[in-house]
Amino acid sequence: MGAIMRLVLRHRVMTGRQQPGCHSFYLEIYHNGKRSYEPLDIVADPKDKANYRQTIQFCQDVMAKRQLELKGLSTGLKISPAEYDSGDFLSYCGQLADKTLNKNTRQNWKDAIKSLARFAPDGIRFRDLSHQWLEAYQGYLLNAHAQNTARTYSTKIRQAISKAVQEGYVVDNPNRMVPQIPEHEGEIKYLYFEEIMLLAKTPHRHLGRRAAFLFNCFVPVRSGDLVNMNESNIRPDGIGGFEVYFRQAKKQRIESIPVSEQGMIYLQQARELAKKRLGRELNADDKIFNMGHKKWYGGMLKVWAQRAFELYGHELSHEIRNHFSWACKDISPHWARHTGATMLLNAGADLDAVGDILGHRDRKTTMRYAKIHPRTKRSTIAMMPSIEA
Repeated sequence: MGAIMRLVLRHRVMTGRQQPGCHSFYLEIYHNGKRSYEPLDIVADPKDKANYRQTIQFCQDVMAKRQLELKGLSTGLKISPAEYDSGDFLSYCGQLADKTLNKNTRQNWKDAIKSLARFAPDGIRFRDLSHQWLEAYQGYLLNAHAQNTARTYSTKIRQAISKAVQEGYVVDNPNRMVPQIPEHEGEIKYLYFEEIMLLAKTPHRHLGRRAAFLFNCFVPVRSGDLVNMNESNIRPDGIGGFEVYFRQAKKQRIESIPVSEQGMIYLQQARELAKKRLGRELNADDKIFNMGHKKWYGGMLKVWAQRAFELYGHELSHEIRNHFSWACKDISPHWARHTGATMLLNAGADLDAVGDILGHRDRKTTMRYAKIHPRTKRSTIAMMPSIEA
């Protein structure tokens, strides 16, 4: 008679700081009168009922797989992955998302899973993951979303497929046969130095957002990192100046960017505003810049730029005045970083040095910022030889 074996799905309620009230699942294994436990490293919030139901289904699929594996071990049989390839792939993706520590990355996972659920409302089994399925899914993404958003969602699901292959849920990896959605190179929008000068002499009642944008033009950090910048991120660079030293949010890498002399002026303005707002000297963890919600910040920039154009637009050359006339209606917080990079490159800065400042790993990424000033274009064209009459 074979060994008696029974598996039961259990959970415990978590009480830690990170996920209080969530359920952590494990298997209770009964084998020949002995009991043992096997953690599944799967956590779900019972308040999120839709995700919780998917999690339970996924855990049951894992339990069925484990039952087959243990049965195979006890009888000497080898169980093929094909015998348990019917698990719920959507739930599997949800578990990968829950294990992600970075908040922004976890949100990208969840957005990708929502899109996947719309593509396959009846669910997806591991055995469905063929190259034909992946081609159809990526085609759906391109029709439903902008190209770069489609690429982001596809990247997450392709990562989940690769993980499922590693863990034996999928035999043939469809990623090898279906190319990834290519990245669409968006237009880099920026301001010319002359336009920054007009903004600098144009008043606006929200001094904090004004100082933040001008600082960002001369210290090109990402806008998301600017929001979180505090006093501990500003430190001496060892050669008489200062630098911004921080772990950037997008790639979680440590970066340092020297603060230019002009950047220091706006940094000091922001510090004085922060001290006035708090009513005291700044501590190490006090945020320097007060921009509010990004929609409010973006709206303020448009009003401010439009006012600068109305007051001082006549001072600009024809080419730049035409540029500023539409730029002031389209400007956003991201333009500051683009502006800083473009000003450096037009001033003759080394491309690789600018790429290092911006935190780029690929030289081609920095090349996108190498926009030529219209005045430079005109003087370059003037070098063309003329045919004498």
